[in-house]
Amino acid sequence: MICLEEAQRQVWGSVAPLDTEQVDLIESVGCVLAETVRAPHDLPPFDNSAMDGYALRAEDTQPATPDAPVRLRIVGESAAGKGYRAPLRSGEALVISTGAPIPAGADAVLPLEQAQAQDGALAVHAPVSAGAHIRPKGLDVQAGATLLEAGTRLEWRHIGLLAALGLTPLRVYRRPRVALLVTGSELLPYNAPLRDDAIRDSNSVMARLWLQAWGVPCAFLGVVPDELPALTARLEQALGEAEVILLTGGVSVGGRDLVKPALQTLGAETVFWRVNLKPGKPILFARRDRQAIFGLPGNPLAVAVGLMLFVRPYLAALEGDARPEPRFLTARLKTPVHKKESRAELMTARLCIEADGSLSVAPTPAQGSSLLGSLARANAFCYLPAGEGEFPAGARVQALPFAPMESCL
Repeated sequence: MICLEEAQRQVWGSVAPLDTEQVDLIESVGCVLAETVRAPHDLPPFDNSAMDGYALRAEDTQPATPDAPVRLRIVGESAAGKGYRAPLRSGEALVISTGAPIPAGADAVLPLEQAQAQDGALAVHAPVSAGAHIRPKGLDVQAGATLLEAGTRLEWRHIGLLAALGLTPLRVYRRPRVALLVTGSELLPYNAPLRDDAIRDSNSVMARLWLQAWGVPCAFLGVVPDELPALTARLEQALGEAEVILLTGGVSVGGRDLVKPALQTLGAETVFWRVNLKPGKPILFARRDRQAIFGLPGNPLAVAVGLMLFVRPYLAALEGDARPEPRFLTARLKTPVHKKESRAELMTARLCIEADGSLSVAPTPAQGSSLLGSLARANAFCYLPAGEGEFPAGARVQALPFAPMESCL
């Protein structure tokens, strides 16, 4: 067995990002930028009004008082999408709407709520400060500014900025192709009637939906019986279709665990097999040229652990992600844990945000690599390092959330 950290180093150390492609902005969420993105122009691209009201020259309003208002002649309108082209002269004002361009000569906006207009004239009852209610050109972003570095994974929050600047298409790393197959003569499709000596396949369903949520194309090649010729043929098919092959089951030491001999037949080299980890001890990682093969144990929680600790980071690195590693968070234990296992352990747990903003984590009452009920009740794994020990309530531990922390609110 090797330790978790060494296994992760061996996985990530072998990754070279895939080639790049150009995609339209609307299709770019989830992709990783292959080049740094800079602003082609200012945002906003011109001075504009932050309020509905009247554009004017601030210096014209300085003598204004409630008893002796300044009167300005209203000479036109600047509307959103149709600005006022002539310069504003002394003694003039202009009707203006939110977002409309500020005309030359104007340097302030009097909000509609504070204005009194009658018979083509605007009465101003107090001085207006220069720059009032104006969003100046380049307030948000200045031309040439670095917006996003290469290696950034694009999220929905980036898209509005890129759209406003017309940044499409974008050069990104190609998404990796994954081929998935599960082994086990006892497995039935998830929607099949149950029969004696058989169980329904949950691993492929879970893995496919996780990959779908990550935006990774996945070809499901079905359930393979525990027969070496059948498994070898299906693995050969997978290697012909994808950069990453994902298997569940068949990686332990039983007589029907046939993944290792099948890979050997196909010329794949096993990088490691067995990690000092619970669940997930028999995890296998192999390579054939630039293709990667992950063999995950058949127990469903071991599949979840393998996906989060190894498969997802490897896929992220393939896509050029600058931070492919799992994102652990520090949290306080809500209940004490007596750790009897010498291996590093990931326990199904509930991660919560407390009233003071701190994070707390509580392992589910039942723990076990086959317990799908515990997985369904959890929203994170609680990580405890290798070695036996006592972890009292309040101890700081590491937690690995299943989803972004917003789901814990």
